[in-house]
Amino acid sequence: MERLIIEQLVNETPDEHAARFARVNRDKFLAETDWWAVADRTMTDAETTYRQALRDIPAQEGFPTTITWPTKP
Repeated sequence: MERLIIEQLVNETPDEHAARFARVNRDKFLAETDWWAVADRTMTDAETTYRQALRDIPAQEGFPTTITWPTKP
């Protein structure tokens, strides 16, 4: 299994590498704001918009080489 993962990483194209890197960063930004979405707290509209914009990054035109990162409220 480990060998397969290493082979996939070695053989990925520049766009695949950029997409993986972007998703890792996107996931980090989402994780940093997970506490906003706890059951006993209501997210502001700005927080909801920010988190949705992060989720929508892979659908942006130009992804993965051109990304417009949302601004954290």
